[in-house]
Amino acid sequence: MNCCTNSLPVSHQLKIFTIAKICLVSAFLIFPELPPLEAAVQPASPCTLVWDLSRDPSVKGYALYYGITGSSVTNRLALGITNSATLFNLTVSSNYFFYAATYNANGVESPPSNVINYKPSALSLLKLVSVVAGTLNFQFKAAPLTVCWLQYTPTLDKPQWTTLGIVAADLNGNITISDKPPAKTPSRFYRTVIPLP
Repeated sequence: MNCCTNSLPVSHQLKIFTIAKICLVSAFLIFPELPPLEAAVQPASPCTLVWDLSRDPSVKGYALYYGITGSSVTNRLALGITNSATLFNLTVSSNYFFYAATYNANGVESPPSNVINYKPSALSLLKLVSVVAGTLNFQFKAAPLTVCWLQYTPTLDKPQWTTLGIVAADLNGNITISDKPPAKTPSRFYRTVIPLP
């Protein structure tokens, strides 16, 4: 089976405040025995862009431009007065560019903002968001309705991955899943997996 993975180590011997600190430390892993994900065309996890609102009273909205680097196609989204946009239609491992512009009531646009380059992945980083009464609560993102697995292993030395749960991303690409490891478990390593056809 082909898959892409995203792993997060969690030690149960740490105090809760220490566990909370590692929620921002995670690693994206592609195991060597698997073929590269670029071989498959796959939708990416949602991408959210944010910007500062203009103080100019003549600004009536924002336009977000994006496309694949080197392509002749540039997409434009007229967003109105907002300072964020979430894109659900990106493709894994493509090199995208993004920039924004303001527009006035006549549709005249400002010069473009700085350009942001981004290469989306199938899964966002796995985050440990809370620990409540020994239950670990994880969140991550994938393309909407994508079926994902959360797996764990007690060690990365000859790992034996066990599937904790199989879940589908909601319409916004959000996935939340919990685990309550046995009290005597010294450590677990977690990964998210999208099985590829």
